[in-house]
Amino acid sequence: MNNNISNETSEQIKNLNLKFDQPLIISDADEVLFLFLKGFENFLKSKDLYLDLAKARLTGNIKKISNDEVVPNDTMTKLMPEFFLKETKSLEPVANSSKCLKNLSNKCQIIILTNIPHKDKKSRVEALKKNNMNYPVITNTGLKGPTVAKICEKMKAPVFFIDDLGQNLESVKKEYDKSICIHFLQDKRLDKLMITPKNIKHRLNDWLEIEDLINKEILVYENKKR
Repeated sequence: MNNNISNETSEQIKNLNLKFDQPLIISDADEVLFLFLKGFENFLKSKDLYLDLAKARLTGNIKKISNDEVVPNDTMTKLMPEFFLKETKSLEPVANSSKCLKNLSNKCQIIILTNIPHKDKKSRVEALKKNNMNYPVITNTGLKGPTVAKICEKMKAPVFFIDDLGQNLESVKKEYDKSICIHFLQDKRLDKLMITPKNIKHRLNDWLEIEDLINKEILVYENKKR
């Protein structure tokens, strides 16, 4: 399992100070805490580009506004690093994300697990702090299952994993099947396109719903302990 986790990510995990008997929330950032899609579309527009959301993917769906031509894949590979470098700090927060996490922090530990490039971690941390979400950040590459399993290997309390990508939810459920996975889709366009994996029970669209679900699950856990 550890072979699937980068050295940078492993070092960050070692620096965590978790209480294994206290519930843990592991949340994605882009499209979960921050309006990634809105920010990315504005970034593309400044370059005479737009994202065609006929399918839920980025590669092959970025086109020129002027002539509707699809941009080459090598252009796409350059766009994402530039976007994260220039725009990470300025992304708008998702509605209710900061408020609900603050409420949940009274009962839960919180980690932000993001697939932003390691070199841009500082910008993500600053953006979170600016929006009153000052929680530990782990930068990751690839599927998130192995990383979540490593973080949670000694956890006894419930673990909640929140992400907008089905492949990450499937990966986490496979590697740490005790996790309570939440497919979060706040953008109505993505909500119509994205398919929730069959083994993922929860699909939600608002942080208020997430807060309610987590509080209910914690109550069940606490009642079982009595």
